[in-house]
Order: sequence, then structure tokens, then C-alpha cells
Amino acid sequence: MKISVVGATAYTSRELLKLLARHPQAEIVHLGGRREGNPPISDVFPSLRGICEMPVVGMRLDDAPEKPDVAFFALPHGLSHQYVPEYLSAGVRCIDFSADYRLSDLGTYVKWYGEHGDPKNLARAVYGVPELFREQIAAADLVANPGCYPTGVVLGLAPLIRADIIEAEDIIVDAKSGVSGRGNKPTEGSMYCECNEDVRAYSVSGHRHEPEMEHALALAGAAAPGVTFVPHLVPMDRGILSTIYVRLKQAADDEGLTNMLREFYVDEPFVRVLPAGEQPRTKDVAFTNYCDLAATVRKGERAIVTAAIDNLMKGASSQAVQNMNVMFGLDEAMGLL
Repeated sequence: MKISVVGATAYTSRELLKLLARHPQAEIVHLGGRREGNPPISDVFPSLRGICEMPVVGMRLDDAPEKPDVAFFALPHGLSHQYVPEYLSAGVRCIDFSADYRLSDLGTYVKWYGEHGDPKNLARAVYGVPELFREQIAAADLVANPGCYPTGVVLGLAPLIRADIIEAEDIIVDAKSGVSGRGNKPTEGSMYCECNEDVRAYSVSGHRHEPEMEHALALAGAAAPGVTFVPHLVPMDRGILSTIYVRLKQAADDEGLTNMLREFYVDEPFVRVLPAGEQPRTKDVAFTNYCDLAATVRKGERAIVTAAIDNLMKGASSQAVQNMNVMFGLDEAMGLL
């Protein structure tokens, strides 16, 4: 497969290029970005020296030396929809890392992100959680790669939603992310002296991943999901730990919920359900495509699901490669183990 990476200078692109470089069916033909002088990508990310030395050129399809089969868009929200239609119209299958195609309701998108430049393709996009929507992804030409925070939440709750044992209208998500989740654009809040030896909540009045979580949980089968989501920034490079609180409709115990998760994901190579009594850690999933899950029952009426992922991998780049494998009928784990 010939591949274009548009927005090649993002942190997620660095991880994506490492994955694609070792993927036996992938050939990178185009790196698009906004860097003067068309520098080689190894000048932007020295860790890519000897792995990928291609120049970073323009982001339009005409800038590609040859037509790709699939294009990854690692662009900020509000930019992808300026480029995706051009690639789609040329028959290039697209995987978008931004929120531009994650929300099917235009009004919700406008409320949280502003005007949308390509509303006609919102209904065309498939939400890219392979474990839940594999058949739709296989047939799609536009996949909306999920946000990092929603990925762990929807994987943790989907089995309980499908079993109809939780009150989906009252979900509380407390999630903690490493600093790479802020991206590589310099901001005061991401400076070392500001975030080291510090933990803080942010967007407490409302984070734009909250409506995405509700949308994803509705796709997973929840009738009217209601999520209260509060993210926290912690002084580590990468990783997300989500603690999810839900009310049970019926009595359950740790072993029962653990078995429910395990049975749901029994054939999934990248979801690991921990034994009852154990808890996920971000160190155990760093640099991998794994999502580690655990379930605990408190006082017989509240379930606590914990999920750990690498925000740059399962929360972005490796999940995108997993989606690509599904789209092209390849072994889903190709290039990811």
C-alpha cells in the first residue's frame, strides 16, 4: 500500500512513521507538512534517522510524488476537513486523527469546534474502534480515528452497555494523561517548569471529548448516554489512565464483571482484561497498541472500570494502523506486535 502522511510533524506522526517503516505491506510515498525548505523528516524527529529520511513537502494531493492508496491525517481539529475531501474524491482511503469526522451531528461539532468545512462527509465516516466496528471499518473509505481519552472509555464500557447492566445516563470519567497529549506546539502549560512535579485538572466545566464519548457509547448501544468527564494532566511523557464510575442495574461482583469483559474481548488481540483484584498501569501499555482493563464493584451498586492505554499509540497512531489493516483486509496485528 502506498501511504501519505499529512501533518507529518506531529508527535503522533512520529509514532506512525515508526510503525509504517516496519509494516511489511506499507510504502510511505508522501509526507505533508508546514516546514520551510522541505526538510527531511529526520531533521524534525532525529529518532527517525536511518528509518525515514523523506522530505516534508506540501499537504495537497498534488504535492505527493505518486498517488497514495491511503492517507493518514495527523492535523489539528479544523484543518483535516480542508484536505480530506480532495483525497476522497481521488479515490484515496482516508484515516483522520482529528475530531473533524468523529461526530455525526453537525450541530454538536459546531458547538465544540466551530464551523465545519465538509459536512456532507460526516455521515460517510466510520468511527474507528476496530474491536467494536470492524465490519463497518472494512468497508469504509473514511475512518475517524477516535480521540485518546474516548478510546479507553468506550472499550471499558462497551461490554457492560451491550449486556445492559449499567445506567448509561450517569457515567463519571476521571482520566489522567501524560503531557504529550497536549501535542508539540509550545504552550506555557506544557513547559517543563509548569507541568513537572504537578497534577492538575483542566476543562472541568466541559471538555470536547465528552460529547465524543457520548456519541461513541451511543454507537456501542447505549440509548441515552450521559457522561461527566474531567481530564487531568500528570508529569509523564505518555499514557492515559481512565477511572470510570457507573451505577449497576443489578447486583454483580468483581469476578462476574471481569468475566463479562474477558468473554467480550476473548478474540481481541489488543485488549487485555486483568484478573480480579489487579489494576492497569500506564507503564504496562507504553509504546504498545494494548488497552488494559479491570473491573471492580463497590457496595454492590457501583462498578468502577479502569483502562490504561498509550495515548500516542492505542489512542492515536497504532490504532490508526490497526484500522488500516482492517480496511485493506490484512492481518489486524500486522506491524503492531
